[in-house]
Amino acid sequence: MAEKKSSSPSPVDAATRSADRKSRAGETPDPWEACIKLEYGGDRSFAWSVREQIISTPPEGRAQVEERLLKALAQPGCTDAGRQFVGQMLAMVGSVKSVPALAPLLRDPKSTESARYALQPVAGPEADAAFREALGSLTGAAKAGLIGSIALRGDTTARYALAGIKDNPVESAVVREAATRALEYLANAKA
Repeated sequence: MAEKKSSSPSPVDAATRSADRKSRAGETPDPWEACIKLEYGGDRSFAWSVREQIISTPPEGRAQVEERLLKALAQPGCTDAGRQFVGQMLAMVGSVKSVPALAPLLRDPKSTESARYALQPVAGPEADAAFREALGSLTGAAKAGLIGSIALRGDTTARYALAGIKDNPVESAVVREAATRALEYLANAKA
């Protein structure tokens, strides 16, 4: 009579297979590094992890988080979706230290939206100056959005530039309308 073999693997075989599975899995990526490679419509689980870390950071740890986000933003492989995510996170913890990194992004139509989002809550004249300086670099909807951010920040020193834009026939209608609304908003906000 033939001896029946057990269908369950020996403990040694099970351990070997378990080690093989683990070795093929590779290392889990650093969520902070994975966030700069985000793609629109892609997996956002790493972004969620980073967001949760940022939300739970106490006020005394925000400067370190801001620094980490600024380093991520400077990475050469940062995608548009990654830049947008970093901008959203900087909106929660950003300070005047973020202005030099974000100011150049205001001037590029591809990144102006994420830079505006990040800079809009940053208090101080440095952020206001970055918005005003970017006005000449943009056109169309991107410029109209920038003008809206200037108004929301209450930057009354931009009135002269906004008046020039409002009356400039070379500017698109959407930009002239945004300048008109911004001037009205600034006049009513300070009244």
